[in-house]
Amino acid sequence: MSIKFRKKPVLSVGLICTSLLVLTACGSDSDTQSVTDGGDMDTGTGTGTGTGTGEETSSNMVSALSCEEMAGAFVTKGSANVALPDPEVSASCDNDVVLVTSNGIPDFPYIETSPGDPRANNLEYSIPATPVAGETTTAVPALGALGVAINGVPIYGATEGTGGDVMSLGGGFTECGGHNGPTGYHYHTFDVSGSDACLFSEAEAAAGPVLFGFALDGYPIYSGNLQYTSSWFLSDASLFATDTFSAHTYSEGSGDLDECNGRTDENGNYAYYTTDTFPYTLGCFRGEVEITGGPGGPRP
Repeated sequence: MSIKFRKKPVLSVGLICTSLLVLTACGSDSDTQSVTDGGDMDTGTGTGTGTGTGEETSSNMVSALSCEEMAGAFVTKGSANVALPDPEVSASCDNDVVLVTSNGIPDFPYIETSPGDPRANNLEYSIPATPVAGETTTAVPALGALGVAINGVPIYGATEGTGGDVMSLGGGFTECGGHNGPTGYHYHTFDVSGSDACLFSEAEAAAGPVLFGFALDGYPIYSGNLQYTSSWFLSDASLFATDTFSAHTYSEGSGDLDECNGRTDENGNYAYYTTDTFPYTLGCFRGEVEITGGPGGPRP
């Protein structure tokens, strides 16, 4: 498997090709270079509750991207909805912190699956460009963003407002893996199945992991639905619609990823990967993180 780096954004036939660790359909083969993603997996020693400890240290859990590379990855494809404000996202570096601002408007065709259209918000995120592995893992928020996609749309976790699994909603998502809510449009999953209109096409995601966004602890989030499996399983179906984290159990080594839905490659670079099954994005934070503001809070 290879992950492709793209040079600085270029404008071609109306499409902006983002830089850094993303596979895109624009540009030529001469614009890309490949780097092998190592196959060694570091699973850690989670407890299955999202609050277990990991054996990794900051020395072998680093990010492969510089602050400038992280900031340069944030870009939208432009307006895709006549009835919505134009999507906006920008990012800059300040003392090794990536400052991201966005209005949260999707840059792909919006399909209403919940009442109302997405509204423009003033979203701000401060993401460390040099993540530090925590001595213990940290629970992801019960509600609210755990990260932000490269198009500026917030990324939420596996929990819906009821405390149940987002998949218990049944048909409540757009084809790109998110929906509109009281806080605006946000992702819960990475979904490009059968679509060429989302952040990436199905063919791009099938060719290898693509950079979906960044978690608030600074580690990148890649697509992994077609490459990796989660190490969580549904152990109590009766809690699926009311308490999804209690409904699922982490079984170390049963899948490709650790308790937080991440892995460390052979070069010591850690990243999270999206999966088709729970927890879909992150099961917990591996890095030190401080979450302030926004709806909800750490899940119990």
